[in-house]
Amino acid sequence: MFAKLFTVFITICLASFTNLCAYRLGKGDVPWSPPRSYCPHCHHPLYWWQLIPISGFIVQGGHCLFCHHQISTYDTVCELACGLFAYMLATPALFHSFLVIITIQALLFICSCDYYYQCLYPLSLIGLLPLFLIIPSWSLPDLATWIIIMMVLIALAIMVRLHWLGSGDVIFIAALLFTFGLEDTAVIILCACLITLPFFYFHRQAHLPFLPALCLATIIGLTITCS
Repeated sequence: MFAKLFTVFITICLASFTNLCAYRLGKGDVPWSPPRSYCPHCHHPLYWWQLIPISGFIVQGGHCLFCHHQISTYDTVCELACGLFAYMLATPALFHSFLVIITIQALLFICSCDYYYQCLYPLSLIGLLPLFLIIPSWSLPDLATWIIIMMVLIALAIMVRLHWLGSGDVIFIAALLFTFGLEDTAVIILCACLITLPFFYFHRQAHLPFLPALCLATIIGLTITCS
């Protein structure tokens, strides 16, 4: 139990920093500059207690202490979700829990980059490599599966040309195909579509970021696979 709770604590703390990295990198800044976090509306530097994940949001009542502007719930929801999935995936084995932390942070970074700026840093996919060790009894696909995967990737590339999908979505789906396989990837994509539908219905946007739904569906699928 202690190992699980420790993994949850580390995951939530890192989730806060991961979101900061995604937000600043998309603006062309670096994560460590400026050295102190600030309100994105009034730009007032934040106190240390305002930076405590989850509780900082609750204590402030969801509004900036200085300008009283409403604080986005995105970071807090991400921290809660990361902590929940870390608890469900962590085991007493420290190495396995370490791989879980890396995977969750990689998925969160990919999710946040697309949420904030509709972009994907291909190097961030390196953080998904632990999936090969986390997924039980993973093995290389056979030749027939390789051929089908290539055909699926060609179809996805055509969708990019038709502007039905973004190139980042296809790159991420390709990574899923090589880790989860055809059937599980199809289920993840279906789940991501179902997650996106309510947002599309209520916001009526022509283009919605799809990677956040894919990342959420991926971690749900991983939790089910490992349970």
